[in-house]
Amino acid sequence: MNNKFDFKRFGQVLAKDWKQYFHDFGISLIVWSCIPVLFWIVTLIFDTEMENGSRAVVIGCLVFLVLMFVPSKVYGKANLSREGVGFAMLPATNLEKFFSMVLYCSVFTPLIVGLGSWAIDSLLYMLPFGGFTYDFVMLPTNKLGVIFVTIACYTLLVSSIFLFGNMIFKKRKTGKTIAWTLLIVFVITMILELFHFWRAFVNWEISINQNALPWIMDGVMFVFAVAFYYLTYRKIKTQKY
Repeated sequence: MNNKFDFKRFGQVLAKDWKQYFHDFGISLIVWSCIPVLFWIVTLIFDTEMENGSRAVVIGCLVFLVLMFVPSKVYGKANLSREGVGFAMLPATNLEKFFSMVLYCSVFTPLIVGLGSWAIDSLLYMLPFGGFTYDFVMLPTNKLGVIFVTIACYTLLVSSIFLFGNMIFKKRKTGKTIAWTLLIVFVITMILELFHFWRAFVNWEISINQNALPWIMDGVMFVFAVAFYYLTYRKIKTQKY
C-alpha cells in the first residue's frame, strides 16, 4: 500500500465509515439530540421555567458526553485481535483511516448533536406553552471569538482523549478512559497545589495578564489534544493483529 495520502482513496474510506457510523450510532445521535425534549417536558409538568443559559449548559454537556461514547461504538473493534482485522485490511493508509476516524468522532458528531439539539430547543422555545424562556443563546458579541475557540479546544481535547483510550483499551473502553482521565487530572491538580504552596512559601509571585489567561488555557488544551491525536495515530500505525 502506498503510504502517500490519496484523496480518492480517502473518499472511499469516508464512504465506508459513513455507513458504519450511522449503522452503529445513528439512533444514538437522534436520542442524544432529543434530550432537550425531556427537560421541556419537566418544565411543562412542574410548571417551571428553564432559561437559555441553563439549556446551553445542558446541550454543551450532551456534546461532551457523546464525544466520550462515539469512538467505542463506531471504532471499538479497531484494536481487537480478531474483530479488528477488517479495519486493518481496509484498502487505505493508516493516515487515511486516522483522519476519517477524527472527522466522524471529533467533527461530525459534535456538529450533528450540537446543531440537532439546538434546532429542537429552538422549536420547543417557539411553542406557546412549556417553560423554555428566551431564545437559545444570547452571547456577548465581543467575546464570540474566545468562546468559539474555547469550545473548539474543549471538543478536540475530550475527543482526542477518548479516541486514544479506544485504541489502547480492549474492554470497557469508555469507563477505563474516564477512570484514568480522572486519576491523571487528580495527580496534576495535586502537583499544581503543591507548586502553589511552595510558591507562596518562598514568596514567588507570578504575574499573568488576565486577558491572556483564556488564550493560554486554550493553547494548553490544544497542545494536549494534538498530543493525544498523535498517540492515537501511532497506535493505529503500530497495532498488531
